[in-house]
Amino acid sequence: MKTDRIALALLAAALPAALLAAGCGKKESAAAETVRALAVRAQPVAARAFERRLTVQGTLEAKNYAHVASRADGNLDAIWVDEGDAVVAGETALFQIDPVSRGNSLTIAKQNLAVAQASLAVAQASARKTDAEARKATLDFKRYERLHQDGKVSDNEYEAAEVQHAQAEAGLAVAAAQVDLAERQVKQAEASLSIAEKSLADTKIFAPISGVVSARIAEPGEQMSVGKVVLRIDDLSTVEAAAFLPAQYYPEVVSGETTFRLDVGGREVGTYAVTYRSPVINPTLRTFEIKGLLENAGAAAVPGSMADLTLVFETRQGPGVPSAAILVRNGKSIVFVVQDGKAVAREVAGGLQNDGWTEILSGLAAGETVVTEGQTQLRDGLPVNVL
Repeated sequence: MKTDRIALALLAAALPAALLAAGCGKKESAAAETVRALAVRAQPVAARAFERRLTVQGTLEAKNYAHVASRADGNLDAIWVDEGDAVVAGETALFQIDPVSRGNSLTIAKQNLAVAQASLAVAQASARKTDAEARKATLDFKRYERLHQDGKVSDNEYEAAEVQHAQAEAGLAVAAAQVDLAERQVKQAEASLSIAEKSLADTKIFAPISGVVSARIAEPGEQMSVGKVVLRIDDLSTVEAAAFLPAQYYPEVVSGETTFRLDVGGREVGTYAVTYRSPVINPTLRTFEIKGLLENAGAAAVPGSMADLTLVFETRQGPGVPSAAILVRNGKSIVFVVQDGKAVAREVAGGLQNDGWTEILSGLAAGETVVTEGQTQLRDGLPVNVL
């Protein structure tokens, strides 16, 4: 009896422990099943527009500009404009270089012309006098010739008249030559006067184009030489974007057809056409230059600004997924598709990549759900819980 009581007591003590152990096993099993279903985020395959494009950094610059240089040697006497001043072509005076010496040269040239003209007048008067004397000598010679034929004058008198006639004709030739020389001297003096006038005019420079003075490179008092730049003028009404592209894109850029999106300071300004493609490729850098005229770009088109040019060579529609969803495993590109609560690995072929998205050429169909977060921890067939 005593032994039976001890056995019953032990059984009573062991039963709650067994029941507790059974309950804990069920909880641990359920917890294990919950852990195996990995929480992920997913989204359907979506159709998007993809572009084959190239983005390069370029510069905005005035299409029309002028480096205004000195046309004469001498001291820079005055500059009448400053940076930021607006100028009008042919009207705004910019600067002047040493007009005094050239003014004196002009005065001398005028005097030389006056002297040459006076010499021409003297030569012409002398020629008229010689012509009159020659006519008289001709008449005398003809008269002596008739009288000599009639025997009324001696041979000596006839010969003297003949000599005077010949001298008169020679005098005509000399007078004509003197007139011709005087006329040539007048033309030479006129040419010298034109040169002196041009030299004086070159001391005062007017704006060659309309625009704004963007740089003042010299100051009054400096010694100038022909060709030394004093000012730069930019025509801000016509601005263009310029950039250099790698040589392999040369066949794909067609002036007037290829377009680019312009971004200045992080803000998109607009879409413009390429208006210029360099006729040659730089043999050292293996690049070529393109330009595009910016019409109606507004205040954003400031010459000298840096800009991003995105050239679009091709645009097409196709299914796409976030680029981060594509993994490379065993040398293959895969994504995980959610099917019946499980992650299924799918090999895909990617195409164009734009703005964090990749075009899918094969391996996925529209509407399928692709894991976009948590995919790095997945394996094929693993249960997932899509959040």
